[in-house]
Amino acid sequence: MWTMNRGKTQVLLGGLAIAVATVGAFLVSGCGRGASGLRIGVLFPMTGEAGSYGEKGRDAVLLAVDEVNASGGVHGQPVRAFFEDSKADPATGMSAARKLISADRVNAIEGDIVSAVTLAVAPIAESNHVVLLSPTSSAPAIADAGEYVYRIWPSDLEEGRAIATYAATAGYRRAGVLYMNNDYGQAIAGIFKSRFHELGGGVVSLEGYQGSDSDFRPFLAKLRSSRADVLYIAGYFADTATIVRQAREVGITVPLLGTTAIEDPQFLNLAGPAAEGIVYPLATGFDPSTGDPVGSAFVKAFRSRYRREPGWVEAHSYDAFKLLCYVAERSQIPLTGEELRRGLDNMGAYQGVTGSIRFDRNGDVVKPVVLKVVRGGRFARLR
Repeated sequence: MWTMNRGKTQVLLGGLAIAVATVGAFLVSGCGRGASGLRIGVLFPMTGEAGSYGEKGRDAVLLAVDEVNASGGVHGQPVRAFFEDSKADPATGMSAARKLISADRVNAIEGDIVSAVTLAVAPIAESNHVVLLSPTSSAPAIADAGEYVYRIWPSDLEEGRAIATYAATAGYRRAGVLYMNNDYGQAIAGIFKSRFHELGGGVVSLEGYQGSDSDFRPFLAKLRSSRADVLYIAGYFADTATIVRQAREVGITVPLLGTTAIEDPQFLNLAGPAAEGIVYPLATGFDPSTGDPVGSAFVKAFRSRYRREPGWVEAHSYDAFKLLCYVAERSQIPLTGEELRRGLDNMGAYQGVTGSIRFDRNGDVVKPVVLKVVRGGRFARLR
């Protein structure tokens, strides 16, 4: 069991979850699912390969909890958050989801950050009529995962099509593709390939790599021999940073394309000058450079509390939690899964820090995709 104190909030992670509240931490008792108090399970990868994402998301959720409770809570009672570590592993996530539903009796679950876990947990949420809202999962299959499954991150279909369309309209005809060999990388690389082909281009080199890989020179050698005129990297920020740096080191000079996931300050630090000019789609809606008042207020509050800048993980984790509270406040008591589902389906548009959020009939968020580029060592709009 790990106890962490941060500001006014106390959280215990492990076998016993303790509620999060502005007034302090207290043991949960006598308030089952469907009662007036809102209980939200938060299923994030706190440790393991994707642990840094879970830690970022947790910080944002803790900020959201305190803000909601400082404003009076939900239906006049403090909202409570129960954290579980999925380790980015589907089996672990399934076990954690069962605990959140049966032992902690949550009204809804925010999670997972990783698509594979969200897909594994979806049938459990569906069979128990518990809303599952993912902040960042993008696998296309999530659209058909169930009536109780939602996400505020666009499907890979939108991102993959957008960057492939850009590549074709920019005049590239021979693309090399390096993709992380997981659900995310495989799906988005396939979407890119299909759309690029539709627009008259062709993928002349397609190589998958493992998340644990650190030497990409063999893949890059194949890319060079393929005479590709552009390189698309379908991965996360750390592996993409290593790839672009090594590509430039071995003399590959073709333009680079990336995914939304590279928009993280650590990408710029890891890639250095090699990141200059990489173009990527921003499919999230979170862009602090726009000066949007809702987003600006979040950035200010987050920076004040944690002394660092929030990124897309923090923004979406914050929005997902706040959205569940927003819908619950406007729903009838008891807060059953059916009631919360109806609230999400009928809420119209919710203005979050990631922009306007509304859902289609599959529970997928509807958002535009913006193209961005690394210019002068910073993330900027392409046009």
